Amino acid sequence: MSLLLPILLLGLMAGLSPSTIVVFLLLLSTARARVNALAFLIGWAVSLTVVFAGSYALGGSHSFRSGGGHTAAEVLAVLVGLALIGVGARQWARRRMPPRAAGGSRFTRHLGRLTPWSAAAVGVLKQPWAITAAAALVVLDHSAGLVTVAIAFVVFMAVSTASVGLIFLYYARQPGEAEARLGVLRERLAQAGPTIGAVVSVVVGAVLAVDGALALTGG
Repeated sequence: MSLLLPILLLGLMAGLSPSTIVVFLLLLSTARARVNALAFLIGWAVSLTVVFAGSYALGGSHSFRSGGGHTAAEVLAVLVGLALIGVGARQWARRRMPPRAAGGSRFTRHLGRLTPWSAAAVGVLKQPWAITAAAALVVLDHSAGLVTVAIAFVVFMAVSTASVGLIFLYYARQPGEAEARLGVLRERLAQAGPTIGAVVSVVVGAVLAVDGALALTGG
């Protein structure tokens, strides 16, 4: 399977992560909404850059290519993919349970004194790390050249941030109207979060498992 196809699919799934979108919407309710939102996106971008750069460096190392590291990465991709499918199935079974408060009570208590540095840290912490780790495994599995990995990075970055980026642009252009509508969106996402999360987990797991299995079999 081409590197860009699973990266594109994983980016789409990351962009649909309800917990990330809900937290970003909460950032837009802070006193310095625009600055905090930009800091969040910067933290997100920096963490992605580190992950992709590390995956490329490890995948291109001599020890990884000459030893059993490549096969181990493929096996790990399959195992992690199957684990994510299991997690998704469990989430689907529990999807009708009462949802938690949007964004988590601990986070919402600190919104009033949130600084740009804190917002950048939130961008790192609220990265959908299961999906980002899956993307890193795909990069390791394919051991592609620098240009291909760079293109894959740009694709994943653009697609995974498309949802929060569009929300930010809407808020920046029409803050008054956006505040009410985004509040409704936040509540709906909080309610639909378990269902969306289950579907995302299963799809990501399937992409990762299939990609790893094809690499193992030479497909």
